[in-house]
Amino acid sequence: MLRLLIVDDELPARSRLRRLLGEQPGCEVVGEAGTGLEARQRLVELKPDALLLDISMPGMDGLDLAALLKESEQGPVVIFCTAYAEHALEAFEYDAVD
Repeated sequence: MLRLLIVDDELPARSRLRRLLGEQPGCEVVGEAGTGLEARQRLVELKPDALLLDISMPGMDGLDLAALLKESEQGPVVIFCTAYAEHALEAFEYDAVD
């Protein structure tokens, strides 16, 4: 079972991802976070396998969080979920898988 954490500052986006992933066998959404700082706490608590991460968020954005995870080398796989195509190349610098 793939354990997922959804991180997005917009509740409708989190709800949609949760609904879509709930239809997929082998996936379990173990939690959600609305900010990068909240996500850091949830990562420690929940230990997900993958992080579905928005890039544009107030405070610590998705790229900042991905940079911290890359430094620790113990974080989950990162998949960015964003409408901002211009961030794609930078996201791969932080070992994003998609």
